[in-house]
Amino acid sequence: MTSNIVNLPTYGKAISLDDQGVYFTLSPSTAHPSTRSLHSIIQLVYDDEWYLFQLQKTGQTDEAGWIMMAEEMDGALVSIPTLAIQRCFSKPEYAEPRGAWQVIRNSKFGFGKFTPAEKTDSCYPALILFSGDEMHTPVRLHKADNETLRRADQVAEPTELV
Repeated sequence: MTSNIVNLPTYGKAISLDDQGVYFTLSPSTAHPSTRSLHSIIQLVYDDEWYLFQLQKTGQTDEAGWIMMAEEMDGALVSIPTLAIQRCFSKPEYAEPRGAWQVIRNSKFGFGKFTPAEKTDSCYPALILFSGDEMHTPVRLHKADNETLRRADQVAEPTELV
C-alpha cells in the first residue's frame, strides 16, 4: 500500500501561549551559579502578536515600568524561517548541546526556545540580540515562578515602621 504522507522531523517545540510570562537573566559571572545576581527582567506577551518588554527604572525614585524591546516602530516579534535559524546556529559554538531552536524576533531583539535532542532534558528559553541578520550569543532566560513573583512584589511594597 502506498502513501502520500511524509513524516517530517520535528524541529523543536514551538513557542506557544504557555511561554508567555516574566523571565529573568542572571548576571554573567565565573563564580558559582548560586552566587549570581538578577540582571534583567523580561516579559514575553502575546496580544494578537508577540512582544518583548523589559522592566526598567523610570525617572521617579523607586519606580520602574515595562519598556517595549524594539527599535522604532517594529515592536512585534515574527517567526524567522528555518533556513535563517540554521544559518544563525550553524556555527561551531552551537554544536553542543544538540537540539533545535525556534525563534521569533523584531529587527533587534528575539526570543528563542531551545529543545534538546535528549528527551530527558527540558526546553529552555533565551533572549537574543540581532545586528541586522547577524545574531549575538543567546542569553539564557529563567522563567519566574509564582513564588519568585510574590517575593518581588513584597520587596516592591513599602513597609511601615511600627
